[in-house]
Amino acid sequence: MEMYKKGYDKHTNQIFIEKTGAGGKIVVALAEGNFIRKIQQHIKTDLKNFKVNIDEAIGGVLRYFILKNSKIVRNKIVFGTFQNAYTCNAKYIAEKIIEDRLNYEIVFIVDDIFLINNDEYDVPNRIKFVKRNSLESFLELASAHFWVDNALNCIWKKIPKKKGQIYLNTWHGSLGIKRLNGDKHWRRIAKRGNSAIDYFITDSKFEEDVFQKSFWPDVKCLKYGHPRNDIFFDPDKINKAKSKVYSLYGLEEHVKTVLYAPTFRDNKSDVSAINVDYVGMKAALEKKFGGEWVVIAKLHFHNATNNRTKDLFCKEDVIDASTYPDIQELMAAADIGITDYSSWIFDFLLTKKPAFIYARDIEKYRNSRGFYYSLDETPFSIAESNKKLQENILRFESAVYLEQVESFLAGKQCYETGNACEQVVKFICDHT
Repeated sequence: MEMYKKGYDKHTNQIFIEKTGAGGKIVVALAEGNFIRKIQQHIKTDLKNFKVNIDEAIGGVLRYFILKNSKIVRNKIVFGTFQNAYTCNAKYIAEKIIEDRLNYEIVFIVDDIFLINNDEYDVPNRIKFVKRNSLESFLELASAHFWVDNALNCIWKKIPKKKGQIYLNTWHGSLGIKRLNGDKHWRRIAKRGNSAIDYFITDSKFEEDVFQKSFWPDVKCLKYGHPRNDIFFDPDKINKAKSKVYSLYGLEEHVKTVLYAPTFRDNKSDVSAINVDYVGMKAALEKKFGGEWVVIAKLHFHNATNNRTKDLFCKEDVIDASTYPDIQELMAAADIGITDYSSWIFDFLLTKKPAFIYARDIEKYRNSRGFYYSLDETPFSIAESNKKLQENILRFESAVYLEQVESFLAGKQCYETGNACEQVVKFICDHT
């Protein structure tokens, strides 16, 4: 009776507030004897936000005067990623510069966790790392000739970009189906990016249109493809990545792997959408493709700290690769890919290996986030349940899938040719 009463009371409050608005909230608080405490909470929150805003304002002014007149170093490149780590397109561009023995000072802006725990990253000695949002990172940005990042990190703290500096944005998606929206702060920064970003790298006419129509109408695009995807066009690099992954996780050469990596959910406590029947999935893979299978599961970094989510990955014959730094290497090593709405699966298309969509919350996600195009337009079979996923695996037809892959890439006017790194580095050299 008590449980029913609590649920009923909560429901009643909700209905009352929806009908009466702010006044209803006051009435509810007064009636429940929480009015003063609610006021105190609001004051604390407002005061905290006020302090943060004041700090940011002071910091912005000081950064402007300190950094505006700093000298630009012609051969300095500062890289950043939204992961705040050595990864994504930035990693592959930097390594190409080093491979070609070019005389550039390379700086990566990273977070505390990376600085402390970077042993698993295979990092060249030439690269310098600085802490994100530190004075040192601001000074490096102020003196760099090139800013390169895969999001909007370089302008997040309102670093004054000077005449002579070039901002190259690589973004981190690929033919992504999820709509880019974010909160008001993100949209404000994205709008600011239109005046700060000089060039952005695109992998397709589709991606080009999304950014120019939605965010950056005045930014010039470079139709190179994404540097991180060059790996899929080089058999030696594919074999090297596979050996690296298999060695790290103690996998024997004959074992086949399926990469399962869902995107993040705003509600981190809701794990139902990514709950996979690994036993059933592996049985279907073994029946369809033969051999012994192991699941490599990688959480999105936004959800990697959620223990409820991690528990889903800590199962027999499931390798939790959530901390693995480079998903391109995991893709190169995998025989099959499975996701929901994450854009990495569109990178995976370039491998021509089988891939599947497993998404239990399609309607919910479509209504909350939205898609640029229908899932039905992709080459992937779609499953909203574990049973359907297993059925799709068993019904997979390679010839049909490969034909659909080629048609999809052609329809999106994909620019990927395997030489994006070379083109980006040449661009940097030509503009130094």
